[in-house]
Amino acid sequence: MLLASTALTTPSAIGAGAATLEALDSMEMPAEGANGTRIEEFSGLAWDEDEQLLYAVSDGGVLHHFSIRMDGTRIAEIQPVFSVPIAGTASEVSGGSVTNAEGLTALNDDNGKQSDTELLIAFEDGPAIVRLTPQGKRIADIPLPGPLADKKQYSKKNSRLEAVAFDKRHGMLTAPERPLKGRPDDRHTLYAEDGTTWSFAAFQPDSRIKAIQKLPDGNLLVLERTREKKGGAPTARLRYLDFAACSADRECHLAELSAEPDAMLVNNFEGLARLSDDLFLMVTDKTKKDAESTTFVLFRATTAP
Repeated sequence: MLLASTALTTPSAIGAGAATLEALDSMEMPAEGANGTRIEEFSGLAWDEDEQLLYAVSDGGVLHHFSIRMDGTRIAEIQPVFSVPIAGTASEVSGGSVTNAEGLTALNDDNGKQSDTELLIAFEDGPAIVRLTPQGKRIADIPLPGPLADKKQYSKKNSRLEAVAFDKRHGMLTAPERPLKGRPDDRHTLYAEDGTTWSFAAFQPDSRIKAIQKLPDGNLLVLERTREKKGGAPTARLRYLDFAACSADRECHLAELSAEPDAMLVNNFEGLARLSDDLFLMVTDKTKKDAESTTFVLFRATTAP
């Protein structure tokens, strides 16, 4: 039974108010995928409802397609079906080599039409955001707002653009992993294509933005990677940004989805995708040097009663 034909939503899908998180299931992936391509270093996810495909991008500049089969709220199967290098295509952007794909979102993915999906991919080493086909062919680059186009504005080379989403009001949304130079270290900024910005306190000092995901209500789910204690394991912290609750100068207070991290979320998670109104998938960024395999985790995010 495919994902679209499975009853997955509940009446309390994430929306206004306090939000909660429930980790439901996880699945490890083999190291080898379609055409012998390695499954590793996943940094971005996106679900295509029309095509019933999960897309993933890796640090090495590879785009993967997966089919998903669900058994209620359990992952029955995640099967790799297609992989293509996108580094060569994206290298046309910004006049230099662009390979490190970090953020991903799908456009036209739930309009009831097939074969019209497009992808936005954020590349850390551009920095750049590129519009591509699901087959990895470049369509165009997206102009970066404000200071994001200037490499010198980033705090570190490996702390550039890490997340991307799309908003019908403001266009492309993106955020660097860490605040830009000259900005408070403990306050993140979200940038829109039309120049609008929003800021919010980091979950904890030096927590890193790893993904952002638009929600059915028009708001945003933010994935931050933290370390709950110094030298501790990387942990996924999920937070809810309600745009309507931000102040007039667009300073926002984010609702935390959990008081304590679930054991299933203690790992180096970087990719985030919404499968239905309240079901989401995250993926770990693992290399061949890691003892653990790439892991997908399914979770539910809902409003508090």
